[in-house]
Amino acid sequence: MAWDSGQPGNGVNVSPTERDTIAVSEHDQLVDAVLDAAASLILVVDAGGRLVRWNRACDELLDYRQAELEAPFALLDLVPAAERQVAETAMRALLAGQSPVQAEFHWRTRAGDLRLIQWSLTGLSDRHGEITHMVGTGIDVTEARRWVEERVEGEARLRHMADHDALTGLFNRRRFEEELERHIARGRRYGMTGALLMLDLDGFKQVNDNHGHRIGDRVLTAVAAVLRHRLRESDVIARFGGDEFAVLMPVGGATRARELARLLSSAVNSDVGTPVGPLSASVGIAVLDESSTPDDLLSRADDAMYAEKRAPRPAVRHLRSVE
Repeated sequence: MAWDSGQPGNGVNVSPTERDTIAVSEHDQLVDAVLDAAASLILVVDAGGRLVRWNRACDELLDYRQAELEAPFALLDLVPAAERQVAETAMRALLAGQSPVQAEFHWRTRAGDLRLIQWSLTGLSDRHGEITHMVGTGIDVTEARRWVEERVEGEARLRHMADHDALTGLFNRRRFEEELERHIARGRRYGMTGALLMLDLDGFKQVNDNHGHRIGDRVLTAVAAVLRHRLRESDVIARFGGDEFAVLMPVGGATRARELARLLSSAVNSDVGTPVGPLSASVGIAVLDESSTPDDLLSRADDAMYAEKRAPRPAVRHLRSVE
């Protein structure tokens, strides 16, 4: 009987069958080494939902051994109940012939931590076209997604700080003027309506001077809450600084503006308590028209407010636009 040499010069004779077995074994070892060297999560599941193979990255992430999860569909136990349907839908899509399928869901580690995994799932079929196995390649995007969310939240906080008064949470003057300019531009296109109200607290300086800025800040916060509560959702309110507030009433004319001014002034007087007694508020009004500009409106409403403040009796004044 003739024998072939397996490794020339090594002095060992092997049969063709043994040589093929050795080659297959070496090939399997190479595949295992490649899978375990990969940074991505890699797993193979058969059509019955049994885990056939996963790589070292899965071991290290989850702290489970493959043998612990080889029961049919045991991998689904790693997925939170609320997201399990996502994984099941992806598996059904693969079995139906869709490939690749993208899916994203959490895996729960042995320690109970949730890791968000971004999967690309591919089906493997036999010569009859039947799906026999599913291969998943996953990336742990938990930290990346958390960083993105934190960045988005941070940017939102910065935008809020840039647009809002730190004490009252109302819009600041810059943001209010942007809203006013936007409303005027829209009015020129679709029809001008609305009014600007400027409100100033009478005698507020006495609160600060006699009781300190901490008490004054509490009073301003209370005024902001009262004004916000009395306004409609469509109205825009801002603190301009000090004890001065501005309101953009986007819908309505002079009559509605006077009613709103009386309502706000009365609410401040009745609902805001101070150590020096009830507050009163002077309110000036400027009604929008086709010639309105932000600077013009602010100037006219401000003039009307100070005219009311100088008046001997509190009666809201309405300054009409210049024709």
